[in-house]
Amino acid sequence: MRKILFVVISLSLLLSGCVSDDITDLRIYVKKTKASAKGKVKAIPEFKQSEPYAYTGEEVRDPFKPVVDVEVASGAYNGPRPDDNRLKEPLEDFSLDSLKMVGTLKQKEDDWILIKDPDGLLHRVAIGQYMGKNYGKVTNISEEEVTLLELVPDRRDGWVERDASIALSE
Repeated sequence: MRKILFVVISLSLLLSGCVSDDITDLRIYVKKTKASAKGKVKAIPEFKQSEPYAYTGEEVRDPFKPVVDVEVASGAYNGPRPDDNRLKEPLEDFSLDSLKMVGTLKQKEDDWILIKDPDGLLHRVAIGQYMGKNYGKVTNISEEEVTLLELVPDRRDGWVERDASIALSE
């Protein structure tokens, strides 16, 4: 207990020697700062009135209404649609970007392409066969690529035809 009291008293005496009432250096610094400060603020720029704009887009389609008239689109759908009665082919289990074209085959009048699936299996594909998850039907075969016609769902419960291709992999 005496040790703690001794330490507290000695620290108090040491710190009391650091206190000084002389703040002339602080007063000099404040005077210099006030003398160098410019006390003027720039005036606010004058606001210029702009001319009113007359909107003349009454004959243009309203951007907040649907592009297709809902009443017209709600009729029976007559566009393309996938054949649900057809048996799925093995390459329809994979997306097109996971399939690789690795070569072509030609025998008499028949042309085929060789497609490698993500599992490493090779498949022989001819025109008219299907591949990819979007009902892609092979429409053209060349030595550089295979072209497909896919059926992609649109936003109105219908289907849209879209061209796709797979190029020969190096």
